Amino acid sequence: MAAGDGGTNGLDQPEVRAWLARLETESAVLPEGRRTELRASVEDYLSDAARDAGPDGGRAAERAIAELGSPAALVAEAGGYALSPVDALGPPVDAADGPGGAPWLEAATVTLLAASVVLALVPATEAFAPVPWFVGTLLVLLSRRWGAGDKALAVVAFGVLGVPFILLGRDELPTSMSLVVSVALVAVWVVAAARLLVRAHSPREQGLGLRMR
Repeated sequence: MAAGDGGTNGLDQPEVRAWLARLETESAVLPEGRRTELRASVEDYLSDAARDAGPDGGRAAERAIAELGSPAALVAEAGGYALSPVDALGPPVDAADGPGGAPWLEAATVTLLAASVVLALVPATEAFAPVPWFVGTLLVLLSRRWGAGDKALAVVAFGVLGVPFILLGRDELPTSMSLVVSVALVAVWVVAAARLLVRAHSPREQGLGLRMR
């Protein structure tokens, strides 16, 4: 296309059409009325720039879109976003896993593991201990807020040294060692539970799995 062909509005230039197409895509997050208004104002601006430039209207329109900047930034400004709409409406880290999201499911997971230990310690309820132990261990492995180190700690402290150790190994220890081991286990469980609860408040996803919050 010759330069003079774009003298009327400049919107037929390939670079201008591509820029407007990107603007249309980015502005999809805006309300319909605001999106229509933004598109109309941009087209009027480009048309005026091209018309004022006369025969060089096509190049003037290209210079105008360069001055406008990226479509994402323009839409972000029009919508009042601090980030581009794609980032502002994106996953996560900023929205779903923000500091305001209470890690109630992680807290419930730790509660289940602790409950399984208590149930296993009482002969009258030890038969029920495997139920919360299994569910709690499964939820640990599916957590996104706990990383590999946290999951390993939970599995060792509660999955191995919890119900399985209590039910299978407590009667094998000599009486003199029983008290020492019991105190050590309680310390491990308390430290592990405290660390898991603290780490659960991290606003950043640490691992793959369910979005637990």
